Amino acid sequence: MKAVFFIAFGIIFYGCQGNGNHANKPYILVIPVEAYVAKGADAVVEKIESDTVEVPTALAAYSKGIQKYAAVLMHVAQFPDSIKEVKGLRILDDKGTDIGPTIPQNQRDSIIMHFIQFARRSDIPYYDRVKDFELKLMKVR
Repeated sequence: MKAVFFIAFGIIFYGCQGNGNHANKPYILVIPVEAYVAKGADAVVEKIESDTVEVPTALAAYSKGIQKYAAVLMHVAQFPDSIKEVKGLRILDDKGTDIGPTIPQNQRDSIIMHFIQFARRSDIPYYDRVKDFELKLMKVR
């Protein structure tokens, strides 16, 4: 009898998770970069590094955006002859609106600081490879 109750409870709980504010929504992470036209060339062209994430809130999307931005910084550090500069971060909702400015500054700063704390403890060599890592990460504030 208990097993039937738990199975029924599990089915009801699982069914209720998809509605309301807990449903994941798509966000597009957009990072414009200045990429060199060719190896050894001075000429650059703007390219877009992008990714789509599905998360429940704009704040979670911003967190994913910071992670993506840090990954692009690592790529630039590893392959300095491919990308000259990382230009910024935009996070677009399903209507194409940049949600970054809608998130309060203190919440954006908190996410960045949590990521910096993670980077300090991480085995990922952000600080070894990216010169002035924290300053570059703070550019997206």
